[in-house]
Amino acid sequence: MTIDNLVERTKQKLRFARLHLDELSETPTGHGNDFERAHQEAFLAQLFGAYNAFLVELNSYLNCELAEDDITLGNMRNVLKKGGKQSPTLRVLYELSREETSWFKQAKDMRDYSTHVSGIPLCFYAGGVADGKLALKHPRTKEELPDDFIETFNTWLSEMEQLTEQQRAAAIKEV
Repeated sequence: MTIDNLVERTKQKLRFARLHLDELSETPTGHGNDFERAHQEAFLAQLFGAYNAFLVELNSYLNCELAEDDITLGNMRNVLKKGGKQSPTLRVLYELSREETSWFKQAKDMRDYSTHVSGIPLCFYAGGVADGKLALKHPRTKEELPDDFIETFNTWLSEMEQLTEQQRAAAIKEV
């Protein structure tokens, strides 16, 4: 597969996430029904599908030559380390995934929880200043994220788009 195909797949997964988010944005939310919950989980799955597709890109850029089902940050780092190399791009991704307060860690925790454990933890508001607000709660800490979930998802999607663009450019320079 060519690098152009790999880049296109990452971008396609981001577009798929946008489609789910747009459908949520155009539908009255706050009901917790199956449509809403399915689209929330699908959004997260596509968002991290884009991240995983991006890792496939990095495997190619960094000449790690890992099999498609063996591509992880750690495995790429190990291949580079054996060759006496390091990757600043992999370091950025690793640090982002470990920083408890980063958007990436919060989104990944939410995706992992909704994929493997239970539904996305939510906080519904009825009445008062925040009437109609539907906020996400971190699955481990149960801390409520500050914005309505649509705003949070928009932020996460924008951040993932920026992350892949910036780190793609950085990885190309590493070669």
